[in-house]
Amino acid sequence: MTDTKRDIEVLNGSLGGEYFGIAAYDAAMGTGLLEDAVRDVARSFQEDHRQHAQRIREAIIELGGDPVEAKSWETYASEFPPPPLESQADVLRYAASLEEGGASASVASVAKFSSPDLAVLAASIAGVETMHWSVLLGALGENPAPVSFIPVGSD
Repeated sequence: MTDTKRDIEVLNGSLGGEYFGIAAYDAAMGTGLLEDAVRDVARSFQEDHRQHAQRIREAIIELGGDPVEAKSWETYASEFPPPPLESQADVLRYAASLEEGGASASVASVAKFSSPDLAVLAASIAGVETMHWSVLLGALGENPAPVSFIPVGSD
């Protein structure tokens, strides 16, 4: 039996996270701190987040729900203040932390869905977030696979 209301709530939480990621990559690219090649990767990761957001929005609408709206970067930054960003490494470290959080949230959401199809969607998004996290860690010269399991906090 499916719990459509809960599935929509979980999806909207995921959608909010994707919107945050999109806005954060816009802000990162706007700092002027990124080399061209790094900015290209950031654009690519941002496009992944756009695609995730689109698919999640579609799922919410298919379930009869109302998708949450994106907020401005200023709103996200006031709710979740970023660390000082004074170098490309600072930007990469911040992006890596956001991707780690996205991977963790996606993995945690898998068990919350009553629909196996939505659980698969969340798991597939978690995989991409994890790849982003890994690439960013590697760019920082850090271990690109620092954990054996995706860290999942409790809520």
